[in-house]
Amino acid sequence: MAAESTAADAAGSETTAGRRPAEFTVFAALELLAAATLAGAAEAWLALVLFGAVDPPLEIEPAILAAAGHLGVAAGLGRWAWTCGARGRDQRLAGLLTLTIAAMGPVGAAATVMTAVLYGVFQNFSTSFREWYLSLFPESEVAPAQALYELIVSGREQSHLSAAESFTDIMAVGTTGQKQAVIALVARHFKPVFTPALKLALIDADPSVRVQAATAAARVEHAFVGQWLRLDGTACSHASSLPAQLALARHLDDYAFAGLLDAAREEEVRQQALASYRRCRALAPDDRQVRLSLGRLLLRLDQAAEAADCLEPLVGADGDRGVLLWYAECLFRLGRFKDLRRLCLDNAIGFDAQATLSPAVRDVIALWGGEETVD
Repeated sequence: MAAESTAADAAGSETTAGRRPAEFTVFAALELLAAATLAGAAEAWLALVLFGAVDPPLEIEPAILAAAGHLGVAAGLGRWAWTCGARGRDQRLAGLLTLTIAAMGPVGAAATVMTAVLYGVFQNFSTSFREWYLSLFPESEVAPAQALYELIVSGREQSHLSAAESFTDIMAVGTTGQKQAVIALVARHFKPVFTPALKLALIDADPSVRVQAATAAARVEHAFVGQWLRLDGTACSHASSLPAQLALARHLDDYAFAGLLDAAREEEVRQQALASYRRCRALAPDDRQVRLSLGRLLLRLDQAAEAADCLEPLVGADGDRGVLLWYAECLFRLGRFKDLRRLCLDNAIGFDAQATLSPAVRDVIALWGGEETVD
């Protein structure tokens, strides 16, 4: 799984040769304090020499002495930090002392000592980065959420709409653990229909849920963009390949439909998807799926006339319900109500062929077809 592999990579930042960094012991603290004191005192003396408060020995030029001494102190601390790692000790604070002394002189020594004190206080009850990261994308320990997802992927849910509503319900009334499990599942197996649940998580009252949802949204967008770049490269290098062009067009269409983009960015992505679909149509003018996808996108872009021209040849070919519904929407937006009524009358069987139509849509079709609805 992507989350587990990323977590393992993140955990690597805490380990050296498979081990966690050594704890900040009393002996390590005393050693750091001694190094900081000596280095800070040396840097302070060099600063006094530089500004003329103390006479330099052997009448050496103050600026030369201060520069050479500063480099020597920094080099000595760097050597000491390296030996800490060789002795199996944590090098982080030693490295920090080296950097702060090199950058800030005696002030850096004081800042490092303060950091070491805070680190020593909080290390016993703080959460490691690995534990924090895994808490954002936990294993799906909550049985209801996992069971729901298994129903979705196995096809036992009636539709993706039902799945989205189920996830949304959990985000609205579920416990924190259930919400976190749902967000983890959405992030790993994202579909545009899951966007409402993710948006609810982004405004949840629980800060931990909001943080996890923001991380999930960033992961989803990063995955979309990465796939976009790969597909675009393939499409550019195979300009005459219908599968390559169609894969790019569908990905851009899904990216815009996901609902994670602002209005301007969504419009931009849809325009690029439209350009890709037009290239697909030029390569395969009679391809049914290309025509359907292009017509659907044109309708979403409020280009109903062109969408109707694109979908009209598909009507009546096999009574496909999806084509009929999109074409009916085109006719309605164009004000072609007589054609819409004729479509509903002539294709009543096609509209009724699948049981997944909602009661509201069935009533609309019955109305335009001249039938009476029964409660």
